[in-house]
Amino acid sequence: KVNDREISFNELQFAIEQQRRQLSEIYGDQLDPSLLDDDLLRPGVLNNLVDRALLEDYATTLGITASPEAVRRSIIGNPTFEVDGSFSADYYRDVLRSNGLSPDQYRAEQGNTDQLIKLESIIADADFITPVEAKAAIDVVVERRDVRFLVVPDTALSATSDIDDTAITAFYDANPGLFAQPERLSVEYIELNPAQYALPVDESELEAQLADALADYETKAQSEVAHILLIQEDDETDEAYATRIDEVGSRLAADEDFAAVAADASDDIGSSFVGGDLGFTDGSVFPDAMEDAIASLEVGGVSSPVMTDAGTHFILVKSRSAAEQVPDDLLRAEITESLQAAQTQRDLLIAVDQLRDLVFTSSGLATAAEQLGLSVSTSQPFSRDEGEGLFVESSLRNAAFSEDVLIDGNNSDVIELSGSRFVALAVKERLPEGIKPLAEVRDGIEAQLASEAKDRAMTTLVDEVNASLSAGETLESVSSAKGYEWRVELAATRQNVNLPSSVLQSAFSKRSTDTETVSAVRLDDESYALVQLARTQAGREDTMVGVERDALLREVSDVSASLLRQEFMADLKRRGDVVIR
Repeated sequence: KVNDREISFNELQFAIEQQRRQLSEIYGDQLDPSLLDDDLLRPGVLNNLVDRALLEDYATTLGITASPEAVRRSIIGNPTFEVDGSFSADYYRDVLRSNGLSPDQYRAEQGNTDQLIKLESIIADADFITPVEAKAAIDVVVERRDVRFLVVPDTALSATSDIDDTAITAFYDANPGLFAQPERLSVEYIELNPAQYALPVDESELEAQLADALADYETKAQSEVAHILLIQEDDETDEAYATRIDEVGSRLAADEDFAAVAADASDDIGSSFVGGDLGFTDGSVFPDAMEDAIASLEVGGVSSPVMTDAGTHFILVKSRSAAEQVPDDLLRAEITESLQAAQTQRDLLIAVDQLRDLVFTSSGLATAAEQLGLSVSTSQPFSRDEGEGLFVESSLRNAAFSEDVLIDGNNSDVIELSGSRFVALAVKERLPEGIKPLAEVRDGIEAQLASEAKDRAMTTLVDEVNASLSAGETLESVSSAKGYEWRVELAATRQNVNLPSSVLQSAFSKRSTDTETVSAVRLDDESYALVQLARTQAGREDTMVGVERDALLREVSDVSASLLRQEFMADLKRRGDVVIR
């Protein structure tokens, strides 16, 4: 309950289903089905509903109301309700009905949306940037710094020769908590996937479908046509109507421009504005009388009056294209792929049903594998929280650690994974929690000890360089003494592209007065950099062009507006009465 408004369980479930549908549309088969679980979606969806209810309540308090015209425009302009590019009232009602909504409910929802849009606009208009804030932002962005840095290769810090078996064993014995591992399982499993059932298609079926497709795919000759339509009005006499027909016929016989006559005389409002253009026909689009006339005309020819239920037509054939045929090899490839996919899916689902029955009625997986002609695989050990290969899928790990499988020793149900993969499993070995053996973690310990030794060597080097700088030496002289390469970049800004990003970030994170120390950062996979800030030049607004300044202030304004909205929502929640049961 939010203030005086109740969010019902049905409303929450409807919102969860909408969220689930949106995620499925965006990610398709790539989405882990476990991410669509109600328990996972519910907190975020409920929070959004609470926020919306608070905003609607506040908007009502301010007297903000929805505009009926805005609601109408949002509905008519929604592409969801379009058929052939235009709003369809019938399709609109069908869509609402399929989602369990009435037109009144949907209009009310859109009205609330319009109300919230106005409130959001008011909140956004409340934000502003003071001249002091603008100047501070500009000063930060256009500030310039002179940067020097030494390049220290990894080999200069190498200390792996000091890491022997004694050091590794001592670290292992002293840090047992680092090598603790949770309970793990090794399972046997049967996997079904489409690749196992991809077989050659039946040639006779392929040829039959190819023959049908060739007939369907044949592109008939296309005629581009235009017309002038004359419709007898209710109060128009037959003589007056015949006179209009004769007048149009006379104008066309006198070679008057067809498009001009259509614009002036045609009663077909939709086509008269485009010269009477009706598009293309292959002989099946218009009434028979019109199609017969079109077929008898040459390109550029105009028909005599043609009578249909719609009225009297004068028809112009503007162009004509010959019939085309899709290449056999293209159709053959498409049909082969379609047949193979359907056949594979059918055989796969039959095997899945068989596997469900077999794992339910048998002990272990050997019988099921034998009857299906498959093999039983064995997984690497995995825990409840992580695994490798197939067992990165949490649904498989959850099934393996379920009471039915782990404690009672039953086979699991058949579990569906993304990509039309299906797995049934049974526990093979249960490995209790404990300490990983030294052989398994030795390489990791050696790498960690090497890294720590390198860090100590780097700390020593930084202290030596800083001592030299404090004694009045320059980074250039330190470079020469130690044999390291050194580089310099003058008047660098935060947008500088010449400096490595880690060096640039280090240089601008230093205090402007810190010019006698270096900081160590990773330069690339093979070296470090010791970064020194040599000099800072305060930023000045007159060094920015207008476009840069405007873009920066827009960015600052966007950040400020986002923070304002966050604080506004936090304040609504503090002052509101939200009860979740």
